[in-house]
Order: sequence, then structure tokens, then C-alpha cells
Amino acid sequence: MITQEELDKFVRDYNESYILLLRRASLRHYDCLITSWLILKDLYALLMTIYDRGTLQFKILPYPLTFRGNDMLLTGLGFTPEEVTNIHEFLTFVKKTQGREFEEVMTEGAKVICARLKGGGL
Repeated sequence: MITQEELDKFVRDYNESYILLLRRASLRHYDCLITSWLILKDLYALLMTIYDRGTLQFKILPYPLTFRGNDMLLTGLGFTPEEVTNIHEFLTFVKKTQGREFEEVMTEGAKVICARLKGGGL
């Protein structure tokens, strides 16, 4: 049985990992980033499953899995306009390497698990 304290720690860990992955995208470190997001998605699903059981509550809210169109969130997390642009370019990278939008990849899985930049550009 998971305790409230354990759930709170899981959410803190998830949120820290979420920011780390956004930081990587903001610095254009896209190599294998899709794989990392898929792993984070599994942690998010676990958090939602624990919450849905109804015995524990979120004292700390997990960040939303998707960040598309949420520049206020990105800015609130301390990302500069240039970094936000790079994060949006990651979404373009996903579309180019997977042939689908980021959210579809998060739902259906990746075609290429560890997509890498070639030649330093999109």
C-alpha cells in the first residue's frame, strides 16, 4: 500500500523529471528525448492510477504531460522566450522523426525509440 508521503515523493520526482526533460528540449538536446518522455508518461500514468483509487490526494499537483500551447506554464517554470521556442521545435522534431504529433506518440508509442538529430539541425 502506498502512503501519502510516498505519493508526494513520486509527484515531486515526476515534476523534477518533467522540468529536466523540458530543460533538455530548451537546450536542443533532443537525442533520445522521445524515449525519456515515454518513460515519464508511464510515471504519470502510475500517479493517475494511484489517485483514481481515491484513497490518496495530490497535495502537490503533477505537471500536465503535454505542454503544447502552454507558454504560461513554460514561462512560469523559468524558461526564456528562446528556450520556449526550442521546446516548441522539439514538437516539430517529434513530428519529423515519428510522422505524428507529440501527443499521439505519447498515446501510441514511438516508431523510432531513440531518435537523434542528424547534422545538428531539424
